[in-house]
Amino acid sequence: MRAAFRYEFLMQARKRSMWIANGVIVALLGLVSARSLGDVLDDPSARETMASTAVLVNLVLPIVYGCFLADRLVRDNRLGVAAILDATPGSAAARLAGKYLGSCAVATIPPAIVYFGFAVLYAGVSGQPVALAWAAALFATVIAPAVLFVGAFALVVPLLIPAPLFRVLFVGYWFWGNAISPSLMPTLSQSLVTPLGSYPLQELFGYPAPDDGVRIAGPAPGATLNFLRPEATAATAWLSIGVLLAIAALVLTAAPALRARTIR
Repeated sequence: MRAAFRYEFLMQARKRSMWIANGVIVALLGLVSARSLGDVLDDPSARETMASTAVLVNLVLPIVYGCFLADRLVRDNRLGVAAILDATPGSAAARLAGKYLGSCAVATIPPAIVYFGFAVLYAGVSGQPVALAWAAALFATVIAPAVLFVGAFALVVPLLIPAPLFRVLFVGYWFWGNAISPSLMPTLSQSLVTPLGSYPLQELFGYPAPDDGVRIAGPAPGATLNFLRPEATAATAWLSIGVLLAIAALVLTAAPALRARTIR
């Protein structure tokens, strides 16, 4: 597992295309939000500022790493090394875990650089070092679970469908399941299985501000799939994190059977 982790981590960390793609996305985000940057840095609420920044990071950057991780398992078959790896003493489960964790570890680097870089800038300008603590808490409970959730599907689903098709479908799913209001159309948005982290953001970090009257988690009047949207509380916020991680683990357990089917 350690060897697979190290290989995946170093191999992907050296891919210039990954850094270029993330750099382009971040640059576009910077251009779009340049006008409001001054107001954000002057915001006296460190918690709300870091929460709103986490929403922005978690809404856009998963598209990049979700697409980049889509060929990690099928690549071994395509290069003809799957049988060689199967003949090594290490177990297939250990290699899968190492490949998954190594891929996800690399995927967290660009969001971490952007997010904690902004946290340091905000802490310096506003004189609130507590922003770094809020950033760490948000990264652990909102951004990291999204990486693990997306990483599992990005590795396993291309065993069923071609990786290019997965990328197209994934981009559509990401905006449909995270950015569209459930009052407009059937969607997974605002539910326990929303990798954007709606429940933790709202109940653990107070985003958006309660006096705004806006809710991003919980049941929506007249919306379909409301059974996936229990009342938002601190308990359901932690439940949402657990559900995302459990689904990721469940998806990974299907990988060996799907891989064997693909090889045959």
